[in-house]
Amino acid sequence: MNGFGGYDTYVRDIPKRFETEDDDRLMHSLYKNYAFEGKTAGKPNGHFFLDEKNAEDASREVVMTHLKLNKDQATKYLAENFPALWARFDVNEEGKVEIDRMPQFLRQICGNAEACIGLQ
Repeated sequence: MNGFGGYDTYVRDIPKRFETEDDDRLMHSLYKNYAFEGKTAGKPNGHFFLDEKNAEDASREVVMTHLKLNKDQATKYLAENFPALWARFDVNEEGKVEIDRMPQFLRQICGNAEACIGLQ
């Protein structure tokens, strides 16, 4: 939890190139709204991932925005398309995907290259 106090205050360290929306809106949003940071020996290690639920939430936002689907249409679309794509990206069945692979994932969930041109 960013800003959690105590002797070891945790500060979420988003890579500098993604700190503002001006740099890369998609990655900024993924880091800020959907990703969790991995841990080594109980301490944050700077490696970010999306679990299945957060990847689905990000996918919902993308298909609603770029494919112009309403909430019900997006839910149906994701029910048909998300599980197979998630299985392809989470090949080791760890329940998480590296944040660096999510732009490709989100472009594929659109299924339409032209609709995803503005995905940034």
